[in-house]
Amino acid sequence: MRLLLALDGLDAVAVARGLTGAGLPQPDLYDPAQGLDATFDARMRAAFAVVVGEPRLDRGTLRGRVTGEIATRARQAGVPCHAIAADDALDTMGKRILDLQYVFVASTPVELEGVGVMLARRLTTDVMPN
Repeated sequence: MRLLLALDGLDAVAVARGLTGAGLPQPDLYDPAQGLDATFDARMRAAFAVVVGEPRLDRGTLRGRVTGEIATRARQAGVPCHAIAADDALDTMGKRILDLQYVFVASTPVELEGVGVMLARRLTTDVMPN
């Protein structure tokens, strides 16, 4: 089981570097910019958690952007979902609707790598399967 990393408009490689540097296996990278293909749901269900991301989390995330759709599918499948954004403008209710567990703010490669490290530490203590 691996983490599914689906970042739209953010540097997924930097986050993956932080995750693996903190001891998690290489995540399954999915490019949501191309939409959700036929493999997405199976890859999501095989993951122990999903990390979504976009430059700005806001009400538009709830209204049909791919990040919101991924989070909704994860919630419906019972897969924990976490988010990364350069700007978090989504209110608490919006985060509850999407069932986002952790939300991190980062935009530069250095910040994104640091978020990968922080997320890995939280996942290994909270939700990582044995």
